[in-house]
Amino acid sequence: MNRTFLGLTVLLLTACGTTATRINLVDTCEGKPARSQCWMELDSHPGCYVWNAFLLDGMTASWDGSCSGQLAEGTGTLTYSWEDKAQVGRGSLVGGRSDGPWILYHADGRVEEVTYAIGKLSDR
Repeated sequence: MNRTFLGLTVLLLTACGTTATRINLVDTCEGKPARSQCWMELDSHPGCYVWNAFLLDGMTASWDGSCSGQLAEGTGTLTYSWEDKAQVGRGSLVGGRSDGPWILYHADGRVEEVTYAIGKLSDR
């Protein structure tokens, strides 16, 4: 498995904190170098964030679900775009982190079904 693929999977599905997390501006992706871990502001919901565990240059994120406070929440589609690529995940976010079953549509065309427990890969 190549490092970029692994990082992008982790990017969609890894986070830290609790649902009560308040985003500190120094922890956002703004101005951070590639491969940083940070809270990414959603283009689709200004002021709302998801955890990004593998930032790429020029990357943006959108979410068609809702936000609670500053964090993406509920069921929806999360899309990360960079250069001419996109990776799409469908599932639930809790406090900006993936939780429960997800279907991932990777930029290289692969489709994967995974389950997460508050941002961590689960054996459920």
